[in-house]
Amino acid sequence: MTKMLYRNTLPNGSRCRSVAAVLTFAIVATTIAGCDDDQTTNAVAAEQAKAVRRYDVLQSVAQNGRLMVAVGAYGVVETSSDNGANWVRRELPDAPALIKVAACGDGHFAALDMNGQLWHAGADAATWSVAPIPAQDALLDLTCTSDNRVWAIGARSAIFSSVDDGKTWTNQSRDEDAQLLNIQFTSALNGVIAGEFGHVMVTHDGGKSWADGGALGDTFYPQGMNFADDNRGVVVGLNGVEQETVDGGKTWKVHHVPTQAPLYGVILAKSGKAFVVGAAGTAFSGLGDQWTAMPGLPLTDLRGLSSASGGAVSTVVVSGAGLLTALPPSHTGL
Repeated sequence: MTKMLYRNTLPNGSRCRSVAAVLTFAIVATTIAGCDDDQTTNAVAAEQAKAVRRYDVLQSVAQNGRLMVAVGAYGVVETSSDNGANWVRRELPDAPALIKVAACGDGHFAALDMNGQLWHAGADAATWSVAPIPAQDALLDLTCTSDNRVWAIGARSAIFSSVDDGKTWTNQSRDEDAQLLNIQFTSALNGVIAGEFGHVMVTHDGGKSWADGGALGDTFYPQGMNFADDNRGVVVGLNGVEQETVDGGKTWKVHHVPTQAPLYGVILAKSGKAFVVGAAGTAFSGLGDQWTAMPGLPLTDLRGLSSASGGAVSTVVVSGAGLLTALPPSHTGL
């Protein structure tokens, strides 16, 4: 049997030069890879050093007159003591998906996570404690009143309240097949709930009893709600639909913001103007049938809104995906 041998047939010395070229290429490639690794490490470190990171999903903002608090996914809690100019980041243990935060009358904060748990902290929002809410279905919104009662609402018309930071709960759920989506108390006595299928509920005795308010329409899905006082309020939903009341939710008038984007948040100033935000950087200022587009915001879903002062609206803080920023009146029209 003949054994075939394959040998380098390059001119004398070329074989050595070829090996040298391969080694040189490998060294350069390794050096470039090392540089890329260093750049990636530096980029990650720079992102981690930020208070608000590009992958944060910040859902809600609230303020107690001294401190602003924003919450979001993975237990992120952001605080600002200068009306949203600068933020300090902390992350809660077990990374709860926080969907709503509210300030109570005495200044302490309450927050709701997607697992139906109440998180609460003092007025400095430095230390958070958690308490379960005895709901069988998903809870979707939370508020806290001027007399420090926490309210949580959600699926199957769930309504829970607590006066002791979640140690005990009062259950006023209706066990109806509808999601309750928004709740606000304009005073210790007067409150409004808006829900799926245009369902509205109102109370004038601090939540001891709830009565049906004026319907928003069977197809309306309220995604954001804000009242400026006991009478004047706005709700927003899909396809730019906006509805207004001037009698505390007894009756509603339908209007359309000039967009087909879903609207997620609204803040109604005492001056009578509203600022609404939604998908893909959508933002408008106005009321009724008169709306002005407010361009310039990042093309991300905008959700949480809060005035920075709590009195007459001046600066508004807006939150969203990778976004937490203070907007002056020139950017909100308020």
